[in-house]
Order: sequence, then structure tokens, then C-alpha cells
Amino acid sequence: MIIVVDAYNLLRSVPPYKKIVTDEERAKFIARLGVYGKRKGHKMVIVFDGGPHEWPFKENKKTVIVVYSGIHESADDYIKEYIEVHRAKDLLLVSSDSELNYWATRHNIPSIDSSSFQQLLYQELYVKESSLAQQSEVIKLGSEPLDIDALMIEASKNVPIKSEDFAPISKNRGSKKAQVSKQERALLKKLHKL
Repeated sequence: MIIVVDAYNLLRSVPPYKKIVTDEERAKFIARLGVYGKRKGHKMVIVFDGGPHEWPFKENKKTVIVVYSGIHESADDYIKEYIEVHRAKDLLLVSSDSELNYWATRHNIPSIDSSSFQQLLYQELYVKESSLAQQSEVIKLGSEPLDIDALMIEASKNVPIKSEDFAPISKNRGSKKAQVSKQERALLKKLHKL
């Protein structure tokens, strides 16, 4: 999948909410997206406003393409053109810009808002890494071998059953509420790949 990122929109959705982003912050941001893309097998197209050149300028960095829109067009304009040209490919737009999201929807490209993608990115890069590090640590409690099955059975006796554990049974199977639109299905399909 190709993930097209409205870069400053995503960067500014993360606290502390800054108007000005330093070169170092931008480089770290690009590196994080590169790691994410490599782990998940996605190509990342990261589009920034402005840049060092008058016209759009691209830098290829393995699984990441960094685009600076230049002074004559905005990142939004570049993203719209990219979506129009590549709409037949497996694309996902990352932006909270309602106009861009509308443009993507018109071209049957699903989009995800920046804060939701940021949470997925954080979970993949930081939460999973810390849980993997914790799993690699072995703690021996004593010299006696433990019967894990007996321990699990005993512990399960004390787990309360909550009403949320049971799925509600829908009586109106053909109701309009239960139906998901074509665009929502496309977005769900993309989200499973993330």
C-alpha cells in the first residue's frame, strides 16, 4: 500500500502543537515514518509545503519518498495531483484537512485523520517495542517448577464477567444501521493493513 502523508498536518497534530518545525524534528519525523513503512511493508509518500526549490522536489529514501511542493504550489495541491494520477493504486491518505479528505473520497481513496494515524504510528513504534523488550526478560520466582495450567485455572476463577464481554444480538438484521458504506468498507480494509 502507498500511504500519502500530509506532512505538516500530521506533524502539527502531535503535542506540543508547533507552528514552526525544525530541520531536526522533520528529519526524525521522516525517519519514524520510514521505520513504520519498512516494518509494515508500505511505501510512504511524505509531502511538505515549500522546500528549498521553486518547483516540487523529490527525495527517494528506501521505502520513503519525501516531496517538497516548492513555492508555486501547496502540499495540498501536490497531494490532489498525486491522488488523481495514482488513484488506480492501493492508496491511503493521512490528513485531517477536510478538503483533501473530500478530494480523496471523490476519487475512491480512503483517508484517515492525522491524530488517528499518529496513534497507530506510536503504538507500532513504541508500545510494541517496549512490550517485546519486556517479554525477553525472564524472571525466575523460585526453584520449584510451576504448574502453569493449574495457576491459570485458579486465576480465572477470580475474573469477573462483564456485560461488555457479550456481543449484543441484533434483531433487525436487515436494518440500515448495520450496513456499512462502500467507502467505510474500503477504509476498514486499509486499516487492517496498517
